Amino acid sequence: MVIDRSTAWGHPGQRPGDIPVADNDAELAGLVTELRALDPTSPPAVSVSAGDLLRTLGGSEDPRAPRPVDHWWYPLDLGWVKTDRGDEVPFAAHVLAHRLGWRGEFAVVMNAAWLGRLYLGPRAHPNDGLLDVTVGSLPLRQRIEARRRAATGTHLPHPSLRTARTPRWEHTFAHPIRVFADGENLGLTRSITVRAQTDAYWIVL
Repeated sequence: MVIDRSTAWGHPGQRPGDIPVADNDAELAGLVTELRALDPTSPPAVSVSAGDLLRTLGGSEDPRAPRPVDHWWYPLDLGWVKTDRGDEVPFAAHVLAHRLGWRGEFAVVMNAAWLGRLYLGPRAHPNDGLLDVTVGSLPLRQRIEARRRAATGTHLPHPSLRTARTPRWEHTFAHPIRVFADGENLGLTRSITVRAQTDAYWIVL
């Protein structure tokens, strides 16, 4: 069940000794997809050692950081993106569609809150059944200012940017644009469709 403001999220529990661990967001999405294909009736339990989803959940990438005594199990949504290539591709944290230098129209789809050091999804939650979408275009000076403000999540709202919180979103760009899912280059596309698959897996931290 997706998170509700009136209920606690996640629960404490033991960490399985043989739990599979992904090294980054893209690997996490692929791992979850593979495990769900083996057993579609039960959301798999996995972990992750680095990436934007881990940061969103308050985890640390520092191997010297003390390991938690009590582990927490969090149910998480998995994102899916479809481009002109036809096949849906899973993503754990985010999808970006932009040209070099972010010129012209771009789109940002966040399931996690962070993209590196940029707080691009200040309202995003990875288990609310929604994806946070920002689409629009900015002139160069405004792109520079927006990037500076994105470090604290104050780049929004902006009169030139449209935002939505939705379980599914589709869009057609005026010209082909490159798409990245969790940092992986999916190539050029004119159309894009994204959706959230709720409670797709458990992450154990």
